Amino acid sequence: MPAQSMNALSTPSEPVDMTPVPLRHQLAVYGIGLFSTTTHFMLMVIIPIWARVNLGIPEGLTLGFVLGCRPLLSLFISIHAGALMDRIGTRRVLLFIGFLSLATPFLYPAAPFVWALILIQLVSGTCDSIGWLGAQTLVGQLMRGRTHYAGRLSAIVRIGHITGPPAVGAMWDFGGPWPAFGLVGICGIGLLASVLLLPRQMTVPTDGITPPRRTRLRLRELLPEPADYISSFRLLRVPTIAITVMVGMMVHIGNNIQSTFYIVWLEKYVGIPATLIGFLISFASAAAIAGSFMAAPLRRRFRAYWVLWWVVFAALILVSITPLIGTRPVQAGIQSTIGLLFDLSPLIATYIAFCAVSFLRSAVNGIHQPLIVTLMLATVGPNEKGKAIGLRGTANRITSMAGPFVLGALAGIVGLEVGFYIIGIVSSCIMLWLGLLIMRHPEIHSDR
Repeated sequence: MPAQSMNALSTPSEPVDMTPVPLRHQLAVYGIGLFSTTTHFMLMVIIPIWARVNLGIPEGLTLGFVLGCRPLLSLFISIHAGALMDRIGTRRVLLFIGFLSLATPFLYPAAPFVWALILIQLVSGTCDSIGWLGAQTLVGQLMRGRTHYAGRLSAIVRIGHITGPPAVGAMWDFGGPWPAFGLVGICGIGLLASVLLLPRQMTVPTDGITPPRRTRLRLRELLPEPADYISSFRLLRVPTIAITVMVGMMVHIGNNIQSTFYIVWLEKYVGIPATLIGFLISFASAAAIAGSFMAAPLRRRFRAYWVLWWVVFAALILVSITPLIGTRPVQAGIQSTIGLLFDLSPLIATYIAFCAVSFLRSAVNGIHQPLIVTLMLATVGPNEKGKAIGLRGTANRITSMAGPFVLGALAGIVGLEVGFYIIGIVSSCIMLWLGLLIMRHPEIHSDR
């Protein structure tokens, strides 16, 4: 790695270039993040129901793999995708992803077989994963890695998280699979339109970025190169990057359990219909908007890595107590508190409890997102931002897949309820170990 890149790795401070980013470019980045992540949030409502009810997959390893396999393909190509963004341009990569995002939702109802569902999940998960990685990379390439732009991105993507889940849930309840999956396909149109707003040539001279080549693409350029993976994993030698990656991995244990077996728990064990599940996700996503805007003020006031650690730990605890939220004491407490004003049924009281916990979890989760993106981007050289985001994406895919898979295995052995608690205990132990690492490496706090 060049000496100047190594120097850039040592100080995760806020960028100094404050040149305004053109509105067209801001809208492009925000749109790419919005539509790629909204696809994921819409599918998280209907895929567990489609797999368990329509395809008849029982709880256990098979269901865990079907729900958790979405990140599998992107696990292997995230670094390659990030390197391609650095080498041939983020716009070119995202154009291809946009076309795939438009087509894949319609394949779900067209091929109602377990093996087909797995293949479609792999492609669809890769599309929304690389789309989101592309938006994060563009924060570094077009927006100079500024926290307030990353905060806006994290807040704006929540618009789709708020409107998408209840819309697709209602479409499922009243129209069935085809209209619901067709609604998801509309996000592909929005993603393509946003990519077309990007400049054809990235020109940010203040950052010293070497522009990607504009020559005709060759097949060998599109194939993974071992050197890209080696140089990306070498970034882990730097404590700031290694700790950021590991804390980010823990986020996705909770996030992907909430997008898989959490929905199974709500639908099967609590009896909440798809429309109300969609509104619950929407309500929680609204809380994440407030959290996103809190990231920059919290970073100015407190040490960024400790803020990141606390919010990730809290989010993990709040998802691991899912079975406790629907218990009779919690239900009775909600009824006695709000029952003074309204007469609540047990189901509505339980639903309110889930909304409250999801609201709190999403609020702290919203804080982590802009923090982890800007901390990652600020610790690498200007021509390594795509690789850094790709490295983070690869690491995240490991826990994204492991969380549902392990919980599915536990559900088949000890039951889903106990599985939630075991995941919470193991995750807490890992977070305490990461806290020790943060204390042992005071150099990562150099932005203070």
